[in-house]
Amino acid sequence: RTHPALRIALAAAFLLSATFSTPAAEPGKTPTVRVAGIVLKWIRADKEANYRRAEPMIREAAAKGAKIVCTTECFLDGYAIADKSIPLEQYRALGEPIPSGPYFQRLAALAKELRIHLIAGLTEADGDARYNASVLLGPDGQLIGKYRKQKLQHESVRNTPGKSSPIFETPYGRVGIMICADRTEPGLVQRFCTAGADFLICPSGGMFGPKNNDPIVQARSRENQIHILFVHPAEFLVTGPDGSNLAQTVLGKQLLIAPDQVDSEKDSNRIFYFYLPLRRQLIETPP
Repeated sequence: RTHPALRIALAAAFLLSATFSTPAAEPGKTPTVRVAGIVLKWIRADKEANYRRAEPMIREAAAKGAKIVCTTECFLDGYAIADKSIPLEQYRALGEPIPSGPYFQRLAALAKELRIHLIAGLTEADGDARYNASVLLGPDGQLIGKYRKQKLQHESVRNTPGKSSPIFETPYGRVGIMICADRTEPGLVQRFCTAGADFLICPSGGMFGPKNNDPIVQARSRENQIHILFVHPAEFLVTGPDGSNLAQTVLGKQLLIAPDQVDSEKDSNRIFYFYLPLRRQLIETPP
């Protein structure tokens, strides 16, 4: 017979485990996390307008169960680097210091309030340098990490390229963040995967659609046997480890709108959702 004290200890251990352990997926079902892509047209060089447009969409995504929410490339300044007619000093002033910048602080507070992981694209100011960057904010509002775009092309006249391919720990696995043209370089994408990424997210703002973009993203998924989520002002795309398209929608034909085109037919925007399969058990139960 089991000693009474041992029975009490075993019961207590069971209750403790039931209270604090991560819930397993149902038998035969792969655990998933709901990810949202904010597909939203840019307003060039207007940080306040772009933030105000994105915030309610981020809130809606969180309310509908998204645990990871991603904007487009440089959503905050409307990818101002594309317009070289913007005076250099005006462009440089759009840079956001991390973590002291006012819009960075607003994004961090939003992630904390909504208890989400938020990936947000912006132009980063670091001393004299400017970077095309994406930040990963945790549900506590803290900066988990940032990624600086490496393949700049036309951006190189004003921006500095990143030099590393970091991965970041989340409760849902290790994520690698690449930006736009980075996806066209097989070796660059492979570095994320060699470092241990479980999935990749690609905020973007360049080529899009079944002809010019999708085969590129599909190839990177197939080469590395990994899911890639692509978020663009005119497209949401998810490719699977076998290179198949798991979700794909093109939304409108343009990336940019003028201020007087807000809420017009040209201002097509939407939140897209995808249940991303997890490669491993949750690290912890998110609050």
